[in-house]
Amino acid sequence: MSDSERGVECPVHGTSHGAYICNHLMNEPKQRWFCDYPSQDNPWPDAWCGACERVFQTEGEWNENNEDDVDIRLVCGRCYEEQKGSSVAPLMGSESARWEPCVSNAIDELQAKQDQLQERFDLSKHERWDYDQETGEIVFSNAGVPAVAARFQIVGSISTADDTWLWSWANFSLVPEISEQLVAVREFGEKEGFANLTVPKWPGTEEDGWELTAVAAKTLNADGAYRTPSKAGFLYLLLMDVRRVQ
Repeated sequence: MSDSERGVECPVHGTSHGAYICNHLMNEPKQRWFCDYPSQDNPWPDAWCGACERVFQTEGEWNENNEDDVDIRLVCGRCYEEQKGSSVAPLMGSESARWEPCVSNAIDELQAKQDQLQERFDLSKHERWDYDQETGEIVFSNAGVPAVAARFQIVGSISTADDTWLWSWANFSLVPEISEQLVAVREFGEKEGFANLTVPKWPGTEEDGWELTAVAAKTLNADGAYRTPSKAGFLYLLLMDVRRVQ
């Protein structure tokens, strides 16, 4: 068992599984993090900064020749999560200049789609909705009678308890199939340098949730979107193949 698997005692968060990051990220998290994407088996993959990445690329691996140049430290998983989340700083410069029209166009497009869905299917007027992770379908019904159905993908969630956004591909309580298409949105974020599309969890608001959902809807050409309440906030869904149930 590794040191990270044994866990660490954090003065802020108590006992937690550990994670390894370079000290540069701990001291200045608002920069690019070089690491794998999280998985259920490894939710906090080893991470390092750009300077350490250059050292790594020189050798092609971490070894005794470069370990003195890289100050790696063991931190608790929640500290890792919070530090990485803070790397999603307000976009500035060229990123901001590209993000603002991107999200504005996506919001306009999603609003037009939402208006069409409301006109055709009256989604806001149905008594209840039920979604099934296994089938990947959401059904809107009245008096127990299904009226409208759609396939769905979960974009992510906003927690009103701690004001954070969590992408669905990093939420391991979900069935993987209902978030698998969101990888395309993450890849778009990688290409454009938009950290808010690639960092798994970060401080966010309900407005952020709708902006990210709009960008996801545009990227995946969804029919529209729907927001459902949860115990700790809201879940944002993309709707595809929306249809009346006969």
